[in-house]
Amino acid sequence: MLRVSLILLLLAALIASFFGVRYLLAREFMPYHAVVAGKRWADLDAGVRTVILGMQRILGGGFIAYGVTLAWFLFPLSAKAYWVPWAVLTITVPAALPALYVTLALRRVEPAAQTPVVPAAVVVALALAGGALAFLG
Repeated sequence: MLRVSLILLLLAALIASFFGVRYLLAREFMPYHAVVAGKRWADLDAGVRTVILGMQRILGGGFIAYGVTLAWFLFPLSAKAYWVPWAVLTITVPAALPALYVTLALRRVEPAAQTPVVPAAVVVALALAGGALAFLG
């Protein structure tokens, strides 16, 4: 069980970090943001674009921090540190669940928006399953 837990957490860490880099390096909002906003990036005022890019940088940094944290947890987890499953679950709830919620909320506002619901749900599921299996390992 411990090996499966490590693999699940590593996958969650990699996916979260990938999305973090994507948001951190973005030069404009994502295509699904344009669908929800009903405006193209170029149609937004410069100040609004600056605010959005700033928020995306914060979000990207948060995703990277979450991914790196999960990756660091693999070391003490492989040594069977008893506290790691609790730490994984504790950090996943405030870091990953809000991202999943927002992807769903944006789709409720505009069903045509192709928000990354599946990747967000996969990260949450992988991290929660990995944390839960670590209790058994």
